[in-house]
Amino acid sequence: MFFSPSIEPERLRGHGIEVVHIPLFRVKCLEYRVDLTPFEGVAFTSKNSVECFRDWDKVKNKKIFAIGKSTHELITSKGFFSVYPEKYDSAHLARLILQSGVKSVMAFRSRKATPCMRNILSGSIKYEEIYDYDVEPIEENLRKAERVLRNREVEVVAITSSEIAKMVASFLTNEIKVVSIGPMTSKTLSSLRPDITFIESNEHDFEGIIKALGEK
Repeated sequence: MFFSPSIEPERLRGHGIEVVHIPLFRVKCLEYRVDLTPFEGVAFTSKNSVECFRDWDKVKNKKIFAIGKSTHELITSKGFFSVYPEKYDSAHLARLILQSGVKSVMAFRSRKATPCMRNILSGSIKYEEIYDYDVEPIEENLRKAERVLRNREVEVVAITSSEIAKMVASFLTNEIKVVSIGPMTSKTLSSLRPDITFIESNEHDFEGIIKALGEK
């Protein structure tokens, strides 16, 4: 069972997995104004941040960072090259930025983004965040997800962000296998439901979740 609106169920069904997809929120692009001139690099922490970015003409000579492979591939489809860390989370992205040698980066993120990147980068380089999208809960689908989980109608639930973890944590049970997409999501899960046992994907994307299921 997946909750992210950006998932492609057909892609997962190709692995022989029956997928229940209940998107818990819709993505809303936000208006923003920005001067990218003083920045050597730009960073994108999700596919949504790429989709809502509208200043591609201003990044032609910038170093572009992506949080992971799927975000990198979407940037490539826009005609730009990007680099991404070995592990697909904001902490490793921040460390990659530091290792790259750039002195200034602007990151495009969700309004509900965690402070992880800011905590790592502020004080080391010039760093600013622009929130170019937000997520709005779909209440009807949240009720549907609660029913499915409480009735144990699925065998596995994939938690693909800290925001999703916050929305469904109270519905989880150890009788359903829980898979976390990465360290930040795992940290949120552990803080909200220390009683829940879960596994964490080594590769922090949807393909990594599928691999994690195959290994367990």
